[in-house]
Amino acid sequence: MTASLAHIYRHPIKSIGVEELENASLEEGRVLPFDREWAVLHERSKIGAGPDGRASVWGPKINFVIGRSAPGLMGVTSRLLEDGRIGLDHPRREPLEIDPAQENDQHRLFDWLRPFWPETAPRPTALVRAGERALTDDPLPYVSLIGQASLDDLSKRIGKELDRRRFRANLWVEEGWEPFAEFDLVGKTLRIGDAELQVRACIERCRATDANIETGERDVDMLAELERHYGHRDLGVFCLVTAPGRIGRGDKVEVL
Repeated sequence: MTASLAHIYRHPIKSIGVEELENASLEEGRVLPFDREWAVLHERSKIGAGPDGRASVWGPKINFVIGRSAPGLMGVTSRLLEDGRIGLDHPRREPLEIDPAQENDQHRLFDWLRPFWPETAPRPTALVRAGERALTDDPLPYVSLIGQASLDDLSKRIGKELDRRRFRANLWVEEGWEPFAEFDLVGKTLRIGDAELQVRACIERCRATDANIETGERDVDMLAELERHYGHRDLGVFCLVTAPGRIGRGDKVEVL
């Protein structure tokens, strides 16, 4: 059951932008480097920022500005620059580059996001950096993985080609896997490049995946389509890095 690693993605700011990588170094018990390193809090958030600008605790996604509440955010792409700044692009906005640690730039980000964030939603208040835990949806330091065959099967059944970036997965596997083969790997270990990852759980999707990555508009009722065609709302799996190493596009993916 050998396949290949086709794509690597990270999301420097949670729910705000996706960036494709050629390679990455995985550390044991850590997320993909700089994935969900930053996130935007809002005025109803139950967590705050410490004096160092880091999140005081890990918190569930309801505490953050996310695509489920603002589908327009799904159209954002991002770039982590060498000097630590983050570049952001959207088809309906001028490009933006910010230093996420600078308060003035944080407010520039909030202004840039304003057209996508509903007036009825709690307004953004702070851009915080991850503390001991990355600001992912799960408190465990998971790396997410999806088999491209699973998405291709879903696209065929829906009758619409779905961009993989809707699903905010870190790793995409092609060739050699049948649709949803990754579900059968829960409890098993994968070797990708020099690293090893244990498959831990299936990923239940949310309404953020309804939005078209190019337009930021909802064009699919994803949860209803998953239920209709498969009887569940899952796509992809969570993995835990159990042996560190470098991974790159084109690496073999082996089930140990």
